[in-house]
Amino acid sequence: MPQEITKELLERIDAEFDAARSPEDVRAVFKKYYSDIGWKRLCRLFVLQYGVDELWLAEEERAKKAPSRDAE
Repeated sequence: MPQEITKELLERIDAEFDAARSPEDVRAVFKKYYSDIGWKRLCRLFVLQYGVDELWLAEEERAKKAPSRDAE
């Protein structure tokens, strides 16, 4: 079951990418978190080098635009 996306989770993933020393390490981080936050967010953190704060701001903006589930 996917984890809720939190700033702390993004920081933990970013730290794991920073600690990765080989392609296998990076691949392991992708595999570990792919089902939790998706490949696009992982690529933004690792490939595009987005900062955690920048990615978190985008998540907050996305949440504001999304229709509320409570309204159903």
